Amino acid sequence: MEFKLVAKDILELSGEALVVGVYEEKELGILAKKVDDNMNALLSDFLKDIHFKAKEAQCVFMPGHKDIKFKDVIIVGLGKKEKLKPDTIRKAAKASIDKAKEIFHREIYFEPLGYEILGEKAIEALVEGIVIGDYKFKKYKKDDEEEKVEISEINIISKENISEYINRAYIVSKAANFTRDIVNEPGNVITPEKIVEIAQELSKECDLECEVFDYPILLDRQMNGILAVGGGSENPPFFIHISYKPKNPKKRIVIIGKGVTFDSGGLDIKPPKHMKTMKCDKAGACAVLGILKAASQLKLDIEIHGLISTVENMPSGKAFRPDDILVFKNGKSVEILNTDAEGRLILADALIYGSELNPDIMIDIATLTGASMVALGRFCSAIFTENHDLSHNIIKIGDETGEKFWPLPLDQDLKEEIKGEFSDIKNVGSSYGGAITAALFLKEFVDEKVKDWIHLDIAGPAFLEKPWKYYCEGATATPVRTILKWLTTL
Repeated sequence: MEFKLVAKDILELSGEALVVGVYEEKELGILAKKVDDNMNALLSDFLKDIHFKAKEAQCVFMPGHKDIKFKDVIIVGLGKKEKLKPDTIRKAAKASIDKAKEIFHREIYFEPLGYEILGEKAIEALVEGIVIGDYKFKKYKKDDEEEKVEISEINIISKENISEYINRAYIVSKAANFTRDIVNEPGNVITPEKIVEIAQELSKECDLECEVFDYPILLDRQMNGILAVGGGSENPPFFIHISYKPKNPKKRIVIIGKGVTFDSGGLDIKPPKHMKTMKCDKAGACAVLGILKAASQLKLDIEIHGLISTVENMPSGKAFRPDDILVFKNGKSVEILNTDAEGRLILADALIYGSELNPDIMIDIATLTGASMVALGRFCSAIFTENHDLSHNIIKIGDETGEKFWPLPLDQDLKEEIKGEFSDIKNVGSSYGGAITAALFLKEFVDEKVKDWIHLDIAGPAFLEKPWKYYCEGATATPVRTILKWLTTL
């Protein structure tokens, strides 16, 4: 799919499909009004005749006109003008390209939907809605008839120079889809070793530094959480340090991703229905790779260290057991009560290592607990941090990107829940406050010298079992777009 900026008057253009926006109360967007004026009010009459309400992403089409030289005009609803948000535009963009493919168009011209209200945010949302909305993981599926039409060219009509916004959004969206591709691959394809290969290939492509720790190095560095969790699998575990280092960076950020390529639960094996989507337990690690890919292409002035603990959690004679006690490099001993609470163990090693890099901010991203989904539902990530300004900023940016976050407390009263009988701490608490006790567990491995630490539990929105908004079923790449925008604010 190719994006072009077209700086011409609508009356000078011709093509397959033209997309224009309409607000509720029949208020036409800027280009829609011009189209209507040059069609002798045929567009507004048509919308009146079909009782078009212009609800969010409501979409219809009508044939072109001798003065509007497009085969078809696609009209998309933008809802109430005073409530216009970037996510409205993403939904409208997705609906428009679906309609274009339905009527067999591959070349689409877009009015810059909502630009007069939201400015550059509207352009970025339009591009994101198109690129993310047109994504499907089809690698292993024979083409359906309905999938044979592929969009080849997107033209955005504007006499203002909005190329920067288009290019930036395209890079971010492609990085999100890159992330989704890896998450959607099954466990027999993406093993810990394959994650290593992808990281190394990305490093060459984007001029990043990449260091990989295999079994002997993990042993030498006392990364006992990774060794324990990965010990039951035929596929060996790894730790990856991939970094982006621009000249004169403003800050140093460490971003950690949980990379369980498949989670059977280990000896505390999951029931079949809970194991079905566990290829998504690597979503945090894949997000780190997507963030590094886009950061290098955008040439951000932030030094970023991506840390990935990647394992396969499987039962075998070599698997770690309930009642095992692990001692981590920072001296903390952990009693294992449940081998299905493995993510926090491999993140602990990464948090210890990340602390040694002296970051300004350290953030970890993990599909960590079902408890976060119980608290917040399937579409919202939990955010934990003691820095409320950081939390507020990420939540605000998430509102713009359409990736939802909500703060949960690091409630010290719940720390008793993970106090060990035979060790310093244990890897699970009671059935109450599970997302919070998991976060409190992680905090035990963050060195006091780290200025700020953020934990994102993305268990809910990381993977969808059915389409939602502009996403198809499968991986969403949460929180790649939010973190990339947040990095630009530091």
